[in-house]
Amino acid sequence: PPYHIDRQKLVESVARSHRWEARSLQQHLKNVQQQAMFCVIHGGIDKELRTESINYLTSLPFDGYGIGGSLGNGRQELKELLQWMMPLMDEGDRYAKPRHLLGIADEESIRNAVTKGIDTLDSAYPTRLGRHGTLLARDGHVRIKSSRHSHSFGVKIDDACNCTTCQHYDRAYLWHLFKANEPLAISLATLHNIHYMNDMMASIRQDILEDRI
Repeated sequence: PPYHIDRQKLVESVARSHRWEARSLQQHLKNVQQQAMFCVIHGGIDKELRTESINYLTSLPFDGYGIGGSLGNGRQELKELLQWMMPLMDEGDRYAKPRHLLGIADEESIRNAVTKGIDTLDSAYPTRLGRHGTLLARDGHVRIKSSRHSHSFGVKIDDACNCTTCQHYDRAYLWHLFKANEPLAISLATLHNIHYMNDMMASIRQDILEDRI
């Protein structure tokens, strides 16, 4: 359900989702075929409904827990949601199963979510940014369509990046491709953004292994 929804409709929606998930799990368990099945915890930002959803769905033999539905109106509300909700995911044997956050993948939210106990995330964020000419870099986003990059010859998107885009093309060339509406622009930007996100996640995993997170 959307963020702005009547509470009674949200109650009905959560109950409907629970029924559907339970039926789906029953069918899945009849023929697992080496596949894992996660539930998706709902309830919007309503503490009572989120808690109810957690308690019910974690009582069923799912392989992992997804956190979805409306996750707030912006990064701050998402932070607040995870702040009170994730300790509930650590109770009992819930801690042993992976937790996946649906549809979130901007850098700030990822770093916050990981420190709260989120294991995996998914989102079109890096590819969507790339399609529209925004490139990820360690010193901030690069709006490659800006005229300031038209003469950035020899300037990489990100000096620390070793993706194929950064190794072979500069900002001026990428600016030209976008201005000329060349399809290659989207491909090169997307390759870079995905590589950047992979590097960031590798760094986060290393921080976890070294107990910095």
